[in-house]
Amino acid sequence: MFVGRRQLFFHVYQMETHSQAPHLLQDLQPTMKRFQKILVATDTRLDSHPIVDEAADIAVHNGATLKVVDVVPDFPWMVRLTMKDHQHVRELMRDEKQEKLDELAARIRKQGVTVETQVLMGQTSVEIIREVLRGGYDLVLRVHKGKDSRRQGFFGNTGMRLLRQCPCAVWLVTAEKTQFQHVLGCVDTSSEDDTDSELNDNVFDLAESISQYHGGVFSILHTWSVWNAQFLRRRMSEEEFDAIVQRSHDQVKSRFDRFLGQHGSSWNAENVHLIEGEPASAIPSYARDTQVDLVVMGTIARSGISGMVMGNTAEQILSSIECSVLALKPSNFVSPIQLEQ
Repeated sequence: MFVGRRQLFFHVYQMETHSQAPHLLQDLQPTMKRFQKILVATDTRLDSHPIVDEAADIAVHNGATLKVVDVVPDFPWMVRLTMKDHQHVRELMRDEKQEKLDELAARIRKQGVTVETQVLMGQTSVEIIREVLRGGYDLVLRVHKGKDSRRQGFFGNTGMRLLRQCPCAVWLVTAEKTQFQHVLGCVDTSSEDDTDSELNDNVFDLAESISQYHGGVFSILHTWSVWNAQFLRRRMSEEEFDAIVQRSHDQVKSRFDRFLGQHGSSWNAENVHLIEGEPASAIPSYARDTQVDLVVMGTIARSGISGMVMGNTAEQILSSIECSVLALKPSNFVSPIQLEQ
């Protein structure tokens, strides 16, 4: 899903994949092979690190390189004022985190994975993004919420900043679960824009590929609605309004069917669904009702003036879902975060 000023449409197509035990596939689907440089931003204070194991497994099958990082954040200004040896304390924290990262790396290297480790210093989201820019990573994995996060909702402040600003794909996963038996992809086929088409194709392909990798099912969710329906309903007859609804439905269905055809499916497929409703409420509701483990979506809207940012609808969806998320950016996205001069 990616948000523009025009009317938004999201598409749902559900397909079962072959039932297989997770991680017993001989090889990843070709779509997953796009991830060649993986950055894992973990929290070494956690008791377990399933996202590190997941990233290592992807790297093994993908021939990808892996880097695992943690961040020592800047101390609040009051701490810096009152703690004379605060810099020494930061160094001790860095050394402790590095030791734990090295322990994780030693276990991963036994699987034949090329892995680096590093403790970054500074604002967590900014330093992770800068590391992406320095290393040219194409995927970031992170636990959905840090140990000390004070932000309400399923995703912490760092996670939301990564979703908004990180130039590569961001995969936020729960600390406890990295097995995805139901993957939901959200696409927008309401325009012929090249950026939209790129994200549509990537969302569909990744949702399908990840579900096959984990031996599960995947869905592509479509919700649609008539623009300014309440206003129109009050100012025309019931017959006139019903005609507008029908024309809107037919247009959405036609575009959706063309998109499905490009991916070897069609409107006539048994599990294709078209849901009337607003995406900000319909997508989280569908995810809850069908026990979705992972949502794959785009997070881009055009500001109309200065590039591209995450749209309000995407923000609302992410504030309401409670499962893992893989967020994609188009290839022409430029992060507002820059490398240090």
